[in-house]
Amino acid sequence: MIAKDKISSLREELNNLSETNLSIAEQGILQFIKEQVDKEEELVSNFDKSTSENNYDKAISDFFQLIQRTNLMYAYIMQPSVLSMLSNEKFSKIVQDLLDCISQIISDVVLTFKHNMKQFGLDNVNVNITSNPPSISISLAIKNA
Repeated sequence: MIAKDKISSLREELNNLSETNLSIAEQGILQFIKEQVDKEEELVSNFDKSTSENNYDKAISDFFQLIQRTNLMYAYIMQPSVLSMLSNEKFSKIVQDLLDCISQIISDVVLTFKHNMKQFGLDNVNVNITSNPPSISISLAIKNA
């Protein structure tokens, strides 16, 4: 998965960001983002592992958690108090990279579903992306459900 490389790169970028130049509010936001990226990375690894082990029920469960966490990060990042901090160039780059990473994760998972519909027991996958409020909605039509 391309997302695994992107999320590792993002985590390294987050760890290299010096908190001394950030305000207390920015430090809190950075800490939240770090925690979410760690969890997202764990879920991506779990999804990938479950898929490679043909444990499709677990993979779908991991996927649902990924979507929930993704929507949580979208909602958090789009808060006015967070958006106002994007004037900090380093912080702005982190948020942009986070959004790119989240999009790649969802793309990788949807493509995994697309190429393994039969194994996952799926009839159909629909993706809906809304901009206000920002969220991703994915519906899975499960066979014989």
